[in-house]
Amino acid sequence: MCDMSTSERVSATERAVIEGIVERATQFVVDPPSGDDPVITLASPAMLAQVFGANVGLAFDDRAMAHDDVAVLDAVEEIIRYSMHTSHPRFVNQNFAGPDPISVVGDWLGAALNTTGATFEVAPVFTLMESAVLGKLGRIAGYLPANADPLPVLPPGLFCAGGSMGTLLALQLARHRHQPDVAVKGSNGDRLALFVSESGHYAAGKSAALLGIGTDGVVKVPCDRDGAMIPEALEAAIDDSVRQGSVPFAVIGTAGTTVTSAFDDLGALADICEERGLWLHVDGCYGGSALFSADHEGRLQGVERSDSFVWNLHKMMGMTQQCTALLVKDPHQLAPCFAAKADYLFQTDKLYGEYDSGDRTFQCARRIDVLKLWLSWKVRGDEAFRERIDHAVAMASHARASIAASNGAFVPVVSGDFTNVVFTWVPPDLRVAVAAAETTADGDLRVEDLSAELRSALHGCPPLIKAQMQEQGSGMIGFQPVHGMNTFRMICMSTSLQRDDVDALLAAIDGGGRSACS
Repeated sequence: MCDMSTSERVSATERAVIEGIVERATQFVVDPPSGDDPVITLASPAMLAQVFGANVGLAFDDRAMAHDDVAVLDAVEEIIRYSMHTSHPRFVNQNFAGPDPISVVGDWLGAALNTTGATFEVAPVFTLMESAVLGKLGRIAGYLPANADPLPVLPPGLFCAGGSMGTLLALQLARHRHQPDVAVKGSNGDRLALFVSESGHYAAGKSAALLGIGTDGVVKVPCDRDGAMIPEALEAAIDDSVRQGSVPFAVIGTAGTTVTSAFDDLGALADICEERGLWLHVDGCYGGSALFSADHEGRLQGVERSDSFVWNLHKMMGMTQQCTALLVKDPHQLAPCFAAKADYLFQTDKLYGEYDSGDRTFQCARRIDVLKLWLSWKVRGDEAFRERIDHAVAMASHARASIAASNGAFVPVVSGDFTNVVFTWVPPDLRVAVAAAETTADGDLRVEDLSAELRSALHGCPPLIKAQMQEQGSGMIGFQPVHGMNTFRMICMSTSLQRDDVDALLAAIDGGGRSACS
């Protein structure tokens, strides 16, 4: 049988679809929506089903038929039109935003090569890329000395499928250190206790549930008003859990909380963990990237003393979803915890088998997430990564200044000093009452001291305002309860976000509030 040529393997219809998608995707990457373009063209589920029904339909019949290139490319146009445009500068809704264009095409190349990072034999280049990037991240975090091998055979960690998975793997490492035979014999019956701040990520509870620790074993430690764990409260919580018969085994410190972007005092947490023999895991999924900036790396002082550190590069660094590194202080702990020694894959006598990473983690087949980061880093360099962080904080500072100068239209609830600005909009008829309310030393509104009536009135506005902004496509900004009241959270991390966009978002909130809440 003769080999099929490329032209025979790809039909004319398939080629037209491929080229059409590439053309549209490339155009979107190099010239994304901006300015007064809508952040989203909002459509209901019923409307979306109707829109796609005009070309290929969203659902599949019992017997799915092939469609021609024109119909499929029409559907692609609708996909782009009705999707959330996270690259828009006025998308400040999540702890991620539009991706670095180099990262996007790096993701395409990784998908085209279609391999897995489990073994050197199927991913020789990517195995060394992971070693290089993990080594660099490890040096930045202080896990490795500055003169460490830039291509370590055993890198200080691994890539994994998101921050929650990274935390899950880190906690299994912590449990394995506590009970080295747990992987073989199962739990020895200790009622384990895990400690995380009240503002910490919900991955702690999900991990505890999956690991058999149980969500009752997760102790929520009180925070200060900005959302940072109180070290003295952690010590008290540990002592209390011991008195109740639990066995403390790990603490999760947070570097950049989801809502207020608060940073726990990692040095103080490290002191406590070292004194009591507890594993310290740092959730730096969001704020870990502050390490790229000399002006902000001090926020993570003490991270070098932690046992593990999870870092989402798809957040502040603009990699495409997903790109997560779990750094481990002692990578020799990985294989004893996760290895299955599958002899059809991880043979000790094959060429360069010592570089295989698949038996040092839970996953075997996994995406090549390192390529996009490696390419972006090679194109941008350290300096551009630093500029991303400094620009983000500068935009948040501008938002805080604009809020302070708003004559009471906006009031900070947790103003913070990093990238997240948490505030409320105040209806004109309530501004005198809110201006007279108690504030903190930082000038933040003490929500808990408001009257129930006033708090209820402010609480009801953000959902109405956001809904109107969604319908208009004027911006996407999140809201959530903080100190018991719905507040806006503006996440200033996109490189495309400029002062004019911050001002436009505040104007859209004010206009929406006057329309929906007055």
